[in-house]
Amino acid sequence: MLNTDDLKLAKGVKDWYGKQAILRNYVRDTLRSIFERYGYNPLETPIIEREKVLSFKGGGEIQKEVFRLKDQGKRNLSLRFDQTVPLARFYANHPELKTPYKRYVIGEVFRDGPTQPEQGRYRIFTQCDVDIIGVENMAAEAELLTLASDAFKELGLGDVTVKINNRKVLDGIMDIAEIPDPVKIQAILILDKLEKIGIEAVKKELSEIEGKPLSGSAVDTLIKNTVIQGNNHEKIDYLNGIMASNTGKEGLQEIHQLLSYCNEMDFDFVEFDPSLARGLDYYTGTTLEVFLKEKDIVNSAIIAGGRFDNMIGEFKGTEAPVPAVGFSFGLERTCMAVESIMSDLKETTVKLFIIPLGTLAESLKIAHIIRQQKINVDIDLADRSLKAAMRYANSLDIPFVGIIGENEIKKEVITIKRLSDGLQKEVPIIDVKSYLKRNRNSKISLE
Repeated sequence: MLNTDDLKLAKGVKDWYGKQAILRNYVRDTLRSIFERYGYNPLETPIIEREKVLSFKGGGEIQKEVFRLKDQGKRNLSLRFDQTVPLARFYANHPELKTPYKRYVIGEVFRDGPTQPEQGRYRIFTQCDVDIIGVENMAAEAELLTLASDAFKELGLGDVTVKINNRKVLDGIMDIAEIPDPVKIQAILILDKLEKIGIEAVKKELSEIEGKPLSGSAVDTLIKNTVIQGNNHEKIDYLNGIMASNTGKEGLQEIHQLLSYCNEMDFDFVEFDPSLARGLDYYTGTTLEVFLKEKDIVNSAIIAGGRFDNMIGEFKGTEAPVPAVGFSFGLERTCMAVESIMSDLKETTVKLFIIPLGTLAESLKIAHIIRQQKINVDIDLADRSLKAAMRYANSLDIPFVGIIGENEIKKEVITIKRLSDGLQKEVPIIDVKSYLKRNRNSKISLE
């Protein structure tokens, strides 16, 4: 026997229903349409992967959050923590695929980490992910930013800020600070916490790296050369003036190339931020995050991603890089932002609720005919009174009801009533769609 506590949701998860579920479908469908408009094709991979695959990449911090399990054959498995590692595994197994290979996936990922529901952070969340494999130059990143811009416009969201960086630039900055190679990745993962915990806390963690703590001068040099002020060109000029390594210089050239593409597109919302780290160790070049300028609703990144040129080759067992770049929209955070600007969200997608008055069999047939016109129709199957059925339709904010009694059957009409103002008329069955379109008084899609 289950008690009340047994029926509670597990920590960090949520049921999505009513208007929130409808909104999630709307955002998913909008993003899917944009992805396909840009030439990306769908891919579906399992939520369960072999543990060795998921532990091969990601880094120590993310590995602490991986959900692990065993099947009945005692095989070690894990739930995917992102969509990028499964993509690399898939592509490595399919050498017949042509490049550029452009794919999207919209699916759930799982992380056993801290939750923050008010900012859309859950243990089960949906990534709407797009990636390009096989393109080395920054045109791939530029196209992704164009896609993101179109998505925000289509969803009706306000202005955004795009922050970009490059792992090669960070690598070069660490060389300036004389940070040894064995701890560079660990230092990057700590630097990724800068916005969350602040400069002083980051400095403290850098000086306490287990086995290889950084000196005070190394920490100060690292912070000085990542947290820098000025516009994009001033930051690039400053770093070019102190950059010694070829890797770092190459990263700055890539940043310059990407910003040139952005200038061609008149994107004035892209900011070069040398402190942007991203907390996954598989990034090799560009990293990026996209924020709403108005952060009252969501102050975390809505889009995040970057370039991972080494992962696929490593899965193949070769040293040859395979160019790859992509990013993910966080569905939960995107929906929070969209919900904040939508005033007409409804609890149902039904546009017409049919109320039979002793005509259930005939009404079922009529509902079927109207549905064939691609109108979302529900019908009262509970044999309630007219008053009770109207009350039900009102409670769900259904815009129209269609009353079908013996008189309507004889005349081959439906008495349609608009619930917002009581407008009522007998409408021939074949004219229902056009009548609803003419008389809608809110943003209702009848297609």
